[in-house]
Amino acid sequence: MGSGRLTRIAAVAANTFRESVRERVFYNLLVFAMLMILSGLLLARLSIRQHEKIIKDVGLASIDVFGLVIALFMGVSLVSKEIERRSLFPLLAKPLRREEFYLGKFAGLALTLATNVAAMTAGLLLTLWATGATPDLRLLQAVFPLVLGHLLVVALALFFSTLSSPTIAAVATLCLVVAGRLSDVVRNARTVLPDAPAWLVEAVYYALPNFRNFDFKDRVAYGEAIPAAALAWVTLYAAVYVGAVLAGGVLAFRRRELH
Repeated sequence: MGSGRLTRIAAVAANTFRESVRERVFYNLLVFAMLMILSGLLLARLSIRQHEKIIKDVGLASIDVFGLVIALFMGVSLVSKEIERRSLFPLLAKPLRREEFYLGKFAGLALTLATNVAAMTAGLLLTLWATGATPDLRLLQAVFPLVLGHLLVVALALFFSTLSSPTIAAVATLCLVVAGRLSDVVRNARTVLPDAPAWLVEAVYYALPNFRNFDFKDRVAYGEAIPAAALAWVTLYAAVYVGAVLAGGVLAFRRRELH
């Protein structure tokens, strides 16, 4: 990939980031998530011995849920909004290829998510400090995989948004996320459907994005250190899956007729 192409992708990413941070939904979700983290202060008073774990549980869950919501709803609207406003056409009339536009949009939202998660993580660490607990940087071992999962959600949302309306794209992405978080249920589907072919169940299990791979919240909240090998594996898994989904999205966007 040449430097000129990278420059154009970076320009689209920077513009996407500026637009994203101006969206009210971004600030509303961020403030709400921070309030959820601070609510751990109140919940902690119910259990003196477990107050630190409760704050970590609430904080990490808030980062997970609200990061997911931002990834989902902003991901499905990025491309469709440009088409509806017809602002995409003058961009593509310039020396900007469709794949550069698509990848730039993904990179811009990835930066938005990283900023959002960084702010919430800082709020969680400040909450721990305010309660007299030592801010535990090992929380980053749970936050980093969550970000990887959110990036996969963005890639899926962008992919479906190139094929259908934002509403259908949101529903399809959400269904995949739910199925991916219930991957064990999918793998054990033969206990409910004994006639289902074993190969089909296994194929569906491995084809679905396994979002359980990104969930280290409970282990970190209990003070367990996550091995570097586990973090490296989940990073590789995310890179391969996100790369495959982005490749499919670029191909679909190239073939889409813009009106």
